[in-house]
Amino acid sequence: MRPIIMVSVISITTALILYTIAVWRNWKIKMLTVAQVVLLWLGLAADVLATQMMGLSIDGNIVWDFHTISGYSGLALMAVLAMSGTWALWQQRAAILSSFHRFAMPIWVLWVASYASGVVIGIQRV
Repeated sequence: MRPIIMVSVISITTALILYTIAVWRNWKIKMLTVAQVVLLWLGLAADVLATQMMGLSIDGNIVWDFHTISGYSGLALMAVLAMSGTWALWQQRAAILSSFHRFAMPIWVLWVASYASGVVIGIQRV
């Protein structure tokens, strides 16, 4: 496996772990915390790194298939989630802090669908 692909795999799996802990912990306690927002930002950083490495690893143009569209959409939505969570904590918006899980879970599901499709594509290429 090429080193750039290895960095992508490790980074995207790190993002999966960080996002999952943040979103499921938020779902469980029904209140957004600073720790969860920190995990979202760390997951976002890992996701951006992985996406950049994947982009650098392809030859030619990007193929706009389910994986690519859901991946970029998931990345963008995770960025919005991290920013809105940060804003809600900063502004102490109680209604948003207590309902954040309702927005986070569907975004996480979309993101995981993209991750799973990437695993399938990766396995097919090995």
